[in-house]
Amino acid sequence: MQDKLHEVQMNEVKIFDDWVKKFFLNPETSILDHQLFTIDIYESNDEYMVEAILENHDAKDIKICLRDNEISILVDKPHKPFQKLLRKDKAVTPPAQRKISFPFSICARRITAEFTQPLLVIRIHKYSPGRATDDIRIE
Repeated sequence: MQDKLHEVQMNEVKIFDDWVKKFFLNPETSILDHQLFTIDIYESNDEYMVEAILENHDAKDIKICLRDNEISILVDKPHKPFQKLLRKDKAVTPPAQRKISFPFSICARRITAEFTQPLLVIRIHKYSPGRATDDIRIE
């Protein structure tokens, strides 16, 4: 049983490594890093980590949503100028949003987030189960 679990974990690590390479080679990733905010993804022995650099933001401006294999980071007040939308003579700035779609489900894992200006760190624990939730609280 232990060998099978180890095999599954090693397979996930390989899938993750291949996915990360493709993620950062995708031209859209680079464009969104410059237009919205920068994202970095890496792993340790026990966690997958997503880091976002959110200069000039407060934790209250940030929302993290989870859906099966996808994490969305929404920022109410983007730090880079956006084209303004006019609505009843008021200029409205849309939220900045980045979505990270993992190559496997992460919703049943323990996920934590912490924000220390300007760095948001989301930790997806590899081996710790968590409860299913749609929103991740920022500590």
